[in-house]
Amino acid sequence: MTVLQSFFIFFLLSLQVRGSRAVQALTHYGESGGNFSSPCPFLSFGTLKIFCRENCEGENLLIRTNEKTAQNGRYRTEYVREASRTYSVLSVSISGLNRSDSGLYRCGLGDSSSSASYQDFRLVVVDALLDGNKDHVYKEAGSSLTVACSFGSSGGTKSFCRGGPGEEEVLVQTGGDRGEKGRYTLEYDKQPSGGVLLVTITQLTQSDSGRYRCKMDRKFLPDLYRDFRINVTNAVFKSFSSSPASVFSKITDPTLMNTTASEGFSSKTSEEVLLVVLILTFAFILFSVVLLVFCRKKICKPKKGTKTGGSDKSDQQSDAYENYPSGDLIYRNFKPVNKNKK
Repeated sequence: MTVLQSFFIFFLLSLQVRGSRAVQALTHYGESGGNFSSPCPFLSFGTLKIFCRENCEGENLLIRTNEKTAQNGRYRTEYVREASRTYSVLSVSISGLNRSDSGLYRCGLGDSSSSASYQDFRLVVVDALLDGNKDHVYKEAGSSLTVACSFGSSGGTKSFCRGGPGEEEVLVQTGGDRGEKGRYTLEYDKQPSGGVLLVTITQLTQSDSGRYRCKMDRKFLPDLYRDFRINVTNAVFKSFSSSPASVFSKITDPTLMNTTASEGFSSKTSEEVLLVVLILTFAFILFSVVLLVFCRKKICKPKKGTKTGGSDKSDQQSDAYENYPSGDLIYRNFKPVNKNKK
């Protein structure tokens, strides 16, 4: 165990000693499609390990085991007890995260359910975790997008802007923990090691594609910011990638046509639909040309007889006929009737 990990565990233990409310305030963030893992340190030891959600009843009881490691579908626990330490750690993990995994979770350790000690934490699953390692986010038109901008320290005024440095357009701003303006929502979560700006955009359109910035102002220190780019893709191309037939069903669907007409079918969408049709037409023409060339080569290929000692007699006769003009073949196959034959 590294020094940094030991420091983190002792920090969590100090929160546990202060009371359960401090522990409940801890929020972890996970990225949709990724994996989540978190250690739950305890000042005691136990044989029963519990990993559950909300009220820990029914389907919310994810794992209950006496083993050191256990797995139940996407959920896993691993218990570590070191003899030289005065604490133990129950690590919990979830694989293949999705947005519905967001919620309150509990780690439990003890000799029975009634004597178990619990630690609570909240998990928030977002579309992208922006901590400096990722700067592109892809999302489908019509959906909502939520990103978490992580910072190593806190700040004063929090802003969500569009554009690069010097061209920033402030979309929403707040001096507190929450701000909302139109389709944009900004929430601030103060963490022990810094802070997280949670940004949400609803009803995405292709015009939302572009460069954005999460920003926190600090007095007497440089401002903190995270730059990233949003690419909003059209639903037609997503359907085409999975099923070409669904593209035509969407294009020719009267309900969809009426809906898009009432909402104002954008010129960009029309151009993309036309591009799909042109690509399919070109692919069909290319396939037809290749097929035609192949068939012509197959039909027009001259028949060659084998002239080795084991050749068939019919093949030799066919080769011999090929050397005659068509008129000679007629006379060759003609057998005159013998009038003297009775």
